[in-house]
Amino acid sequence: MNMDMKKIISVLLISLSLAACNYLDIVPDDTPALSDAFKNEKTAESFLYTCYSYQYDYFDFRGTPGLATSNELVCAYHWTSQWFGCVEFNSGVYSSSNPLMNPWGGFTYYNYESPSLYQGIRQCYIFLNHIDEAVPATIDANTYATLKNYWIGEAKFLIAYYHQLLLQCYGPIVFMENETEERYPRLSLDESVDKIAGMYDEAIGLLPASRTQKSEYGRVSKTVAKALKAKLLLYAASPLFNGNQDYKVLEDKEGRQLISQAYDKEKWKRAMTAIDEAITFAKSQGHGLYTFDKPDPFGQDPAVKKYTEGNRQAYLNCRMVLVDDWNKEIIWASTRSENNGNSPQRHAVPKGIDTRSSGSDPVGGLGTTLTIAKIFHTGNGLPPEEDPTLGYTWDAEGRMTVPAGAETCNLHLNREMRFYAAVGFDRGPYEFNSDSTYQLKLKAGEKNGMVSKGNDHLYGGYAVKKIISPYGISTGTQWQMQQYCYPLIRLADLYLQYAEACAEYQGSLDAKAQEYLKSVRERAGLTMNYFEGKSGDALVTAIRRERMIELAFESQWFFDLRRWKMAEEWFKNDKDGMWGLNDEGTNNTTFYKETQLDTQPFVFNKKNYLLPIKLDYINANENLVQNTGY
Repeated sequence: MNMDMKKIISVLLISLSLAACNYLDIVPDDTPALSDAFKNEKTAESFLYTCYSYQYDYFDFRGTPGLATSNELVCAYHWTSQWFGCVEFNSGVYSSSNPLMNPWGGFTYYNYESPSLYQGIRQCYIFLNHIDEAVPATIDANTYATLKNYWIGEAKFLIAYYHQLLLQCYGPIVFMENETEERYPRLSLDESVDKIAGMYDEAIGLLPASRTQKSEYGRVSKTVAKALKAKLLLYAASPLFNGNQDYKVLEDKEGRQLISQAYDKEKWKRAMTAIDEAITFAKSQGHGLYTFDKPDPFGQDPAVKKYTEGNRQAYLNCRMVLVDDWNKEIIWASTRSENNGNSPQRHAVPKGIDTRSSGSDPVGGLGTTLTIAKIFHTGNGLPPEEDPTLGYTWDAEGRMTVPAGAETCNLHLNREMRFYAAVGFDRGPYEFNSDSTYQLKLKAGEKNGMVSKGNDHLYGGYAVKKIISPYGISTGTQWQMQQYCYPLIRLADLYLQYAEACAEYQGSLDAKAQEYLKSVRERAGLTMNYFEGKSGDALVTAIRRERMIELAFESQWFFDLRRWKMAEEWFKNDKDGMWGLNDEGTNNTTFYKETQLDTQPFVFNKKNYLLPIKLDYINANENLVQNTGY
């Protein structure tokens, strides 16, 4: 037996011993010994696990597109691109020769190179082409036939999903039809969408309706496939790909336009239908909006509970929706383990929580921005710039003023519960250590603030709360994160998708859209007053803002701002530095000052709506054409 064969068998045997919740952490071999990989049902299922392992690692915020590649989060002053790929990416230096975050060919950062999505697609085809060779050894033929159909459905789903991730980044894609290395041309955007949707349909016909066993959480089902197909069609209907004149020169080698220039309103209708079907099916399988249904474990100290008094249930709903593991709202999530070295929790929990010293974990250098703090509604459910009862002028001076008798500035007072659940601010509450709520003190020299510019600290003057499980531990002797699954799609996402597609298609909300939007806002303690009387573009704008608020810190802004063609306008004020508070300030006057963070620029140009295909692949495939602008 040669060394490669021994290596493959070893990998397969090890993977068989892993619990289901860890199967995403398997590192697949690119050239498995197929006779051993498909020897029986156990080895075949183990090979299927390797097909899942090509998913993005969303818990690795340093180099995965989404979480830290918009102006939601900002890194500490001294963090360099050598170790934090997101910093370099946000600076706009990626190109066809150095794509940085590169799902086409695999991410490369801090001496690590991940497999490409195309490798994952090839792995799935290998599975499909060889699964018939497996002979069941421990189960009867009928049971195996059922499992085999499920597995084929999973592989087909993953082929569709990996192509969908590529489409979100590159637009028109090369659609792999089999495992061979043929040099295909890029399909048009519409052809790409139809191919992916067709593969989802094939998967839907084979998959189980849902996954009810904890050992199978993270594996896909009909519910998941319907939800991802719906999101695909929403993406295809969006302004980036529906009548976008910026891509009229994007043609293949035969002169075919790859993105149609004609706006097609019916794409929104197609998306509406798919989203409605996904929601209906998800609800039939027991999914619903999350509500916190346990005794309130946090905030018994009036000093830290006061910001959520009178709306505590809504606050707990919003605070825990992401981190309450596998709650009923989660349709699909990644079960990949959160690696401490790249973990957003380790990097984002503030210094000085409990008695933890400044020289040890948590790092406390990944914070949020002033942009996030400003986008949330007031407690009345209105944008603060439109709320007639605001009580101060909506400008930098008004926002940063600390009113008499208050501990913090106007911007942090009378905000909706999703703000308090997502953002940690100076003198505001921060839950950690299970049943403890701390009052953050973020001014320079204070327990959670800056020691010196070169030390890890929350550079923008704000902490992240929403993605942090409050059940982690940080004491003088111990640091431990509380692991949770990373939600990839939840029911509120689908509800807001439907409302958006409906508003785009008919300029108003139908009864279902009103019901879905109302339920999302009521869960957060808000009424529908903001949407009353809105139609057309004003309605679409309001729904987009609602989506950005509801899905903040969930790796959605990166893609949504692109598909809406809003990214140029949204990021233009950050080109010379993202915005925060003055981390060097030691009192209210100097700390509460809107500040451009000098080493954290966010550069976005028109070409950046799509990522560049690496030049090596363009040179190797004579049928491949580059995206516009590169």
